[in-house]
Amino acid sequence: MMNFEKFLLNSLKSLEIKELKRNRLILKENIINFSSNDYLGLKDNPITKENLCKNIKNLSLGSGASTHISGYTEIQKKLEEKLSSFKETENCIVVGSGYLANVGLISAITTEKDIIFSDSLNHASIIDGIRLSKAKKVIYKHNNIEDLEEKIKKEKVNGNRFIITDGVFSMEGDIAKLDKLYEIAEKYDAVLIIDDAHSTGILGEGKGSLFHFGLKPNKRVVQMGTLSKAVGSYGSFICGTNLLIDYLVNKMRTAIFTTALSPIQNFISLENLKILINQPERRKDVLQKAKYLYEKLKEREFNIKYYGVPIISLILNTPERAIYYRDKLLEKGFFVQAIRPPTVPEGECRLRITLSYNHKYEEIENLIKALKEVQDEEINRKN
Repeated sequence: MMNFEKFLLNSLKSLEIKELKRNRLILKENIINFSSNDYLGLKDNPITKENLCKNIKNLSLGSGASTHISGYTEIQKKLEEKLSSFKETENCIVVGSGYLANVGLISAITTEKDIIFSDSLNHASIIDGIRLSKAKKVIYKHNNIEDLEEKIKKEKVNGNRFIITDGVFSMEGDIAKLDKLYEIAEKYDAVLIIDDAHSTGILGEGKGSLFHFGLKPNKRVVQMGTLSKAVGSYGSFICGTNLLIDYLVNKMRTAIFTTALSPIQNFISLENLKILINQPERRKDVLQKAKYLYEKLKEREFNIKYYGVPIISLILNTPERAIYYRDKLLEKGFFVQAIRPPTVPEGECRLRITLSYNHKYEEIENLIKALKEVQDEEINRKN
């Protein structure tokens, strides 16, 4: 066996031993999914499907090129304008994914003279964007404003300061203290970058985490978000000033050197975004369901984390327990993914339960019942 194959095999074996090896799963139709980020139930909504069928003859299947060559279409422009208006900013650029947005944005706007202050639990796409940048990286304790300010005071900078945070942290479900971060950015002349992937459609009347605190974007605020979660489609966006977007159009490599999203995909995003804006009851409903599930699980003394969003973490600590609960729930007709390192820190393995507008209360009750059964089975297995 060649050395390369040995390397691959040994790496996979190491993951298996630690119960960290991942396998992709196609869910059967009868499985109820409590692991989707489709918070508002828009990914299969019939209204957009019907509108797509009516308009598909006028839409190309692919974009054919990058937006900078010939792939920029009228439907993408309309989507960007709608997003910009929704986020109350001057302009917007849509790109292929949240990962591409963060990596491209961070590496484009920073130089070796700059310092980036990043929350310790920020998403992997932010981490990789910082790695690709030439800026100095300073990590502050999760959601700890005092630690952030202390580190800002210590660091001398010849260029710009950047503060980067998730709006809602995808694994914890907690909300960044953006009211305080906003103040810090003003006080120390920093640019505040917010990853609103899990906040858009959920917080601030759906507009995102900044609006959750009654704040408005200004020239030092950059809002990034995805179209693949509450919007129920695919792609991502960056909203900011006209000057910023003009700069990104000319400098962001993940927009320049990649094929544009297809007109069909952008059409779906635009139609779903309209529904998100015009049907606030979807957001209110899923938040009520999440609170209901939290209260019921709390009554049964599960170790859970909940911060008022559709993400609930059932903490199980070890990979073995997380996998055990996941597999047992799957046998009972529910899919809740086991989250293990490196997605979460060592010792914090969990089931990440996510609620959707499409979930019925009967399904939630049945999930609670199934979780209790698995808990009892685990206790009996140990005895």
